Amino acid sequence: MVSQQAALAICGATAAYVWYKRNRTFAISDVPGPKNPSWIYGHAWWWMCEEFTVVEKSILEEYGTISRWNGSLGEERLWVADPKAIHHILHGSNRLYDKPSFIRERGAMVIDWGVASVAGDAHKRQRRAMNPAFGLAEAKALYSCFARCSNSLADKWREVISTTGSEQAAIINVNTWLSKATLDAIGAGAFDYDFGALENTDNKFTKSYVNLLFDAFGKPSKARLFWFDAFAWAPEGTGVWFVDRNKSPGMVRLRENKKYAHEVAAKLIEEKRQELKDGASRKDVLSLLVKANSALRPDMRLRDDEIIAQLRTIMLAGHETTAKTLTFVLWELANKRHVQARLRAEITEMLGRIRARDEIDFTANDFDSMPYLLAVGKEVLRVYPIQPEVQRTPSKDDVLPLSKPLVGMSGKQYEELPVPAGTTVTISTVGYNLNKDVWGPDAYEFRPERWLEMNEKPESPVGVYGNLATFGGGHRGCIGWRFAITELHTFLVTLIRQFDFSLAEDGREIKKTRLGGVAPMVVGEVHKGPQMPLKVTILE
Repeated sequence: MVSQQAALAICGATAAYVWYKRNRTFAISDVPGPKNPSWIYGHAWWWMCEEFTVVEKSILEEYGTISRWNGSLGEERLWVADPKAIHHILHGSNRLYDKPSFIRERGAMVIDWGVASVAGDAHKRQRRAMNPAFGLAEAKALYSCFARCSNSLADKWREVISTTGSEQAAIINVNTWLSKATLDAIGAGAFDYDFGALENTDNKFTKSYVNLLFDAFGKPSKARLFWFDAFAWAPEGTGVWFVDRNKSPGMVRLRENKKYAHEVAAKLIEEKRQELKDGASRKDVLSLLVKANSALRPDMRLRDDEIIAQLRTIMLAGHETTAKTLTFVLWELANKRHVQARLRAEITEMLGRIRARDEIDFTANDFDSMPYLLAVGKEVLRVYPIQPEVQRTPSKDDVLPLSKPLVGMSGKQYEELPVPAGTTVTISTVGYNLNKDVWGPDAYEFRPERWLEMNEKPESPVGVYGNLATFGGGHRGCIGWRFAITELHTFLVTLIRQFDFSLAEDGREIKKTRLGGVAPMVVGEVHKGPQMPLKVTILE
């Protein structure tokens, strides 16, 4: 009897929710968009199954930069790749738009209630406490750490090549190695902690990060996609409760990672506090965070569980994102040999200038004088944004400005678009980064030269770097973007200087799939997780 009552209550609540969402978003029903393939699942399954960028290109070509699409249970959402609309959402609305609760819930399932998962005053307080550790000077101060880890990776690749019987070349799964190297880099730079990933150290915390997102979310099902969306109408904390109790292998892996992360982080926090008392001056992120936090008023300080949440956020966001970005830029350079050659020539030329001033090696400041390196870095961030989309919800009714008029299904022309409070607005990072009105008719192509040709300032600036949507913007912009850029440039200079990269040509096909972003998979070997086999040849 109780179970029947519970089932009826759930059905009643679901029906009420669907009616509410349908009526609340009726104002966007006139926006053209692809036909809803499933009332239950919406477009999520289509989006998940197609290769990276296929859905976005399809919408851009048929509907333009504003489209309607569907979430679960028939919910109508707004898909946005229009620069003027995105600028308004991220920068011009005075925090009117924020992450929907179900998106924040998904984040908390993996990284606790850190700056990426909380909202409102809690977000302001956490962001304020973290800002001093994430400036430009702080990012450049970590160059030596990133250089050390990138050179350690180069040494490992030389060892691998030497064991293949060939003195100069080998087929290497660069994605796996880059993931290890960036884990070591973020551990050393952010926490002064040695993960020992490149050395295959027997460290349970290190091992808990290996293919973590793939094991937890890499085998999507319609049911899983539905339940992730269902967190939108469940009480906050339901997703975390689910992870803490679910016995599926993926959720068990998330719990193990959380356990080890809390143990290690708690110890590191105490060590940093003691170092601060002893007068030590360290430049890693955690030391700076602990120092800045101690200087705040007691009511503004982060609790230890909040500091741990920040560390988990930095760990997951800071190593896999950079590893995937480096993986795809090496793949593009292997495909476009002329780009690789031009980049290597610039690196060699800069090294000559460095030696001419009686210095031995690069500094982070040298990157600013390398326009083609900057162009290659921006182009891979444009074409392969690790976060393909972000969701925002307005807390009250709003009106979106548009770059060009939109003709509704009714024939009505909109110069601006009314958006009801609570509407899920999908800012398509991929869609905007491939918008031909912004990037030119060849926007779908990887062509770094475009960055050397652009002179005009954008009418509607979007992001924090290069007018890209990749790092977001406004109060939710990626706090660690400067660190990501410094690390990307450091690894590129180290690897392109020492190795040549070409396609493996072993018959294996690479597919760009959606896995907490974009990840490279070998067709027919998806069960092995992300892979990117390339031929790596020693140059010096």
